[in-house]
Amino acid sequence: MRKITIDLGNANYKALVQGKRVLDSSNVQEVVEGTFGAFEVDSKFYLFGEVAKAKRNTNKICTSKRALMGRALYPLVDDKEKIEVVTLLPLSLYVNQENKIKYSELLKGKYTVTNSNGAKKSFTVSNVEVRAESFSSLATEPALLKEPIYLIDLGGVDVSGCFVNRTPDIGKSFTQEKGMNIFYNELGKVLTSKLLETYSDKDAELVFNKYDNLSGDLKSIIDEFAKGFIKENIYVPLKEIGYRELIHKLVFTGGGSKALERYLVEDNNASVLQNALWSNVEGAEVLSRRKSK
Repeated sequence: MRKITIDLGNANYKALVQGKRVLDSSNVQEVVEGTFGAFEVDSKFYLFGEVAKAKRNTNKICTSKRALMGRALYPLVDDKEKIEVVTLLPLSLYVNQENKIKYSELLKGKYTVTNSNGAKKSFTVSNVEVRAESFSSLATEPALLKEPIYLIDLGGVDVSGCFVNRTPDIGKSFTQEKGMNIFYNELGKVLTSKLLETYSDKDAELVFNKYDNLSGDLKSIIDEFAKGFIKENIYVPLKEIGYRELIHKLVFTGGGSKALERYLVEDNNASVLQNALWSNVEGAEVLSRRKSK
């Protein structure tokens, strides 16, 4: 039986299938039957991806995540196939055993999915193994567990931080909705104000991704904003949960960490995981393989 590792993230979902990587938008919008482009998942109709008007939900234990699971697995599995799944929950939810059971039960079972062209598949998720977001990343670089660290996961919707001394200390942690979606939204407002023409969050992301080719003045605007954003939304809450620069190292993971790496590594005390975008999923897969041995 095949085992697929998948993170149903709030901005994107990521899946590992026999060495193949899959990444796509995790937007989900429930719609009425007949809506152009809609999928049918378990007798309900949904738009997925960039066309969907998603309501962000940081609590993964919700029906939209089951719908997203069905959509994500649809092109990856065969009709009538049975598979096992490894997935992730935020640390704040993972520490409660009841949450892990609820999430597993939500995602398990038979799925019937019809794509927008009318092609139907039925498949079964026979078992769901739940791993901890953020902390799973460290399985890709286990040497980091030899000393106490503060682990920061910078995603599309959330940024979270947690003290880790071999195991996570949830009492020294924070989570807030200040991920890269907010970064680009606020950067767009700054660019609009400074340049006197309108920049949406998507426009701001495109500008940011062209950083190396920008003028010095534009780089300065972006640098000032980015450094202020990092200080306010990462370093201030870190200090509130006990981070001390002279004592602790910082380790960053998540796709946002790669996007902001040029600023994060200016701190000699900080490092970004080599494969930060995929480390959560890859780490969960590593931990699952160890358990199976």
